[in-house]
Amino acid sequence: MLKLSDELHRQVMAHGASAYPFEGCGLLLGRVESGVNLVTGLRPMANVWPVEEEKRERFRIAENDWRDAEFAAMAADLDIIGIFHSHPDCEPVASPRDLNWASWPGYSYIITEVLQGEPTHSRSWQLKADRSGFLEEEIEIE
Repeated sequence: MLKLSDELHRQVMAHGASAYPFEGCGLLLGRVESGVNLVTGLRPMANVWPVEEEKRERFRIAENDWRDAEFAAMAADLDIIGIFHSHPDCEPVASPRDLNWASWPGYSYIITEVLQGEPTHSRSWQLKADRSGFLEEEIEIE
């Protein structure tokens, strides 16, 4: 299960809208408590996918940005517990491409649908332990 505040969820959705027509992306900061990923902060990131037109269906976080986020999270006694990104004009369902790039079972992978520049809703996924696919996880927005 993933828990986050309404304010943080609105920020995730706003970041996806601001990146439209490309995928927006970022990191979820927080803690794992009793098997629940509890988001207490976000780190929106630039989509640095090298081919501009492919950013409509792909994203990449720069290694230096990721490293800096790791250090900032550690300094705040937090962990990176997931990744968020948007799907422009597409359902918020983890795609085969998302599966190919996913690396960490236990992370929450929030995907927000953005239709014609407006965010609609989000769904979250967790990578199976054997990395063969995703399982949808419940999102609790407080």
